[in-house]
Amino acid sequence: MKYGLRTAGAVLAFSLIAGCGTNAMADMKMAKYLGVVNYGAPETNKENKDNFRYRFLVDGAEEVFSIDNGEQDSGGKYAYPVQNTLKEGYLYNIISDGNTVKHAVEVWRLDKAYEPPVSGTPGLRTVKNFLKTAMEPVGTTLYMFGGGWDWQDEGSSVQARTIGVADDWVWFFNENDANYTYRTEDAKNTYYPHGAYNEYYYAGLDCSGYVGWALYNTLETENGRPGYVTGSTRFAKSLADRGWGTWTQDIGETKPGDIMSINGHVWISLGTCEDGSVVILHSTPSKSRTGQPGGGVQIGAVGNDSSCEAARLAEKYMSEYYPKWYERYGVPLQNPGVYFGFSGDTAGLFSWSEGGLKDPEGIKDMRPKEVLAVLFG
Repeated sequence: MKYGLRTAGAVLAFSLIAGCGTNAMADMKMAKYLGVVNYGAPETNKENKDNFRYRFLVDGAEEVFSIDNGEQDSGGKYAYPVQNTLKEGYLYNIISDGNTVKHAVEVWRLDKAYEPPVSGTPGLRTVKNFLKTAMEPVGTTLYMFGGGWDWQDEGSSVQARTIGVADDWVWFFNENDANYTYRTEDAKNTYYPHGAYNEYYYAGLDCSGYVGWALYNTLETENGRPGYVTGSTRFAKSLADRGWGTWTQDIGETKPGDIMSINGHVWISLGTCEDGSVVILHSTPSKSRTGQPGGGVQIGAVGNDSSCEAARLAEKYMSEYYPKWYERYGVPLQNPGVYFGFSGDTAGLFSWSEGGLKDPEGIKDMRPKEVLAVLFG
């Protein structure tokens, strides 16, 4: 495997060294991050995260460090800049002050960049571009509870505030197979955040992480700006609160680009078929062909039976354009009563207005068959 130092990270690392004095080089070392000490133990949880200890492999031997939690905001919350950089199994140049890691710069793999079958244009605020952008992670990004959220589970991760499909998602997908599962009850051997912080925030996307990433890559043109990830149940309403469109709990026929929040899930509509079924985009832990709850970002269907038009369209496009994914996962059919059902006063349907996304191509007036033909054309 070939490695390199990320350009921005390299500049940061060397500027930090220059400012640390003559002993700086002695405090900088290459290390592989191995994870939190006592991961999965009951006491290793979000409430105690400020005092975690972390495992690194340095020169073939494991060493344990504390990590500087970074600056505090006006409410006393830390930023956790290093924790939001670290990814298990990855190499870093770490700079430490005694037994405390102060900075970590990733040494990245020189893998070939992933080229999605459909891609959007950052900053182009149209419904068509939003849907093209939302297609980018389809078929190559696994479901991860907390994926797309930051390490402390309060906002958008670095990946969800970055232009393009994250190398981390593609690598994690390629390193796994149909036996991948996002959750086990064994807290010490699972990707699921039993401790309520996101150790594997970087490896995939959950539903709101996915929609937040799609919005960021549609609305923004550079990395690192404030993100759009928020709770799935209130996601649709939060967009209306920004003045970008309308929100309703009186659900009728969904249009392409609509965003639907139900209790615990959020998804993007590709429109309603003539038979009433709906083609959707979402990240969901659907079962693999070996029966494991893995899944992730995919084209899906909401309908009453597998012969509905939405199911047939989803099957066609997933099998044709995402064959590696399709080898692992079929297209699950979602129950309309579930995917349009909700309770409370925050869930509901969001539809874009011209002040949010323009629609010069008339995408919102198309049926899913037409929309998909345009996106993949």
